[in-house]
Amino acid sequence: MNTPLFFIVSFLSLPPSLLAFTTPPFSPATTLSSSAASQSNGCEQPLQRHRWHFQQKSRSHHYSLYDRRIGASGSSTSRLQMFTGIIEEMGEVVSLETKDDIPLWDGTVGRGTEMVVRGDVVLEGAYLGCSLSVNGVCLTATELDFDNKLFKVGLAPETLRKTNLGTYDPSSQNKKNKVVNLERASEIGGRNSGHFVQGHVDNVGRIIDQWIDDNSLFFKVSFPSEYMRYIVPKGFIAIDGTSLTVCDVNTGNTPEDNWFTFMLVEYTQKKIILPFKGVGDTVNVEVDVLGKYSERAWEAFVPKMEELEKKVRELEERLRHMEEREDGGDGKAKTGDDFGIRKPEGTKSVNFGDIIPQSPERKNSEPDGGEIDGMTSKSKRTVSDTQWVRSQQTFLGKNY
Repeated sequence: MNTPLFFIVSFLSLPPSLLAFTTPPFSPATTLSSSAASQSNGCEQPLQRHRWHFQQKSRSHHYSLYDRRIGASGSSTSRLQMFTGIIEEMGEVVSLETKDDIPLWDGTVGRGTEMVVRGDVVLEGAYLGCSLSVNGVCLTATELDFDNKLFKVGLAPETLRKTNLGTYDPSSQNKKNKVVNLERASEIGGRNSGHFVQGHVDNVGRIIDQWIDDNSLFFKVSFPSEYMRYIVPKGFIAIDGTSLTVCDVNTGNTPEDNWFTFMLVEYTQKKIILPFKGVGDTVNVEVDVLGKYSERAWEAFVPKMEELEKKVRELEERLRHMEEREDGGDGKAKTGDDFGIRKPEGTKSVNFGDIIPQSPERKNSEPDGGEIDGMTSKSKRTVSDTQWVRSQQTFLGKNY
């Protein structure tokens, strides 16, 4: 097993009791704030601080908390920055604004986009800097308002380029323009009823067909060709953060020829935003990350395989020429007579591959076991020259 993967699997297999972080009691009336807060638009966590300034606030539940170890409710947490694709609730986009006064790390200000979302379940155990999946996009909570059940996230330019979050319109009366799928990061040791979803959307797909099959709702989505190799029938895929199973896959030379299908069972149709969408609408697509890792591992292996195959071809060519010289090109082994060599009277002709009797003096001079140059004397006398050549070849420092 690959060493990094071995340690990851070993770590995830530990009992939750050994992985949970413990923290001192925390009062809901107390706000903890770090001396150096930072804002993140992705999954990166704010700078961890362990020196705290305690400030009392009167009955306020708008917390500023920068320690990942403690949730807003005071309970200890042990979450991974990964999701399962099992949507916990549908939230509503309250505001989407682009501002020119976003504070940066060096005290200056810059341009940025912020989204405010209303949610309920995902705020349970939430803390400032925690990761939340919004339509399958891993985002960092920069503000939390538990009284009004609101949280704010920043949308980086890369997020706006690769996802459909920038197209939402909070003022729209159409649900598909303001409702989003929400999920908290998964807990260590918890069940995973979906698959490993990073929240790193690969690109946007477009719905090109939709139909009903008894109680199932089917979707056909076109997707850029460079990602289609990671999509396989009956494989995992995340659509707007929902873990789904691929049904059919088609690849071709034109954008219209690159598509895949999936379907929603009756229960899932009621729990996610996809049924609100139709032909022409977009969805965030994240392919199965295991396919990417497999491809990268194979890319590292291929050059060694090509080098080995090249070495084998060279050896086979050399051996073919040797065998042709030995056979004289007519399929018959040459003897000393064929080369004009005169043999003394009373001697026997020796053909290629014959066993040559060994003299007593030579036999007695052999080391114990008859080992000569890594081969026994018997095998030296019985194998052909070509077999002996094969046995002496090395590749990458190894003897074959």
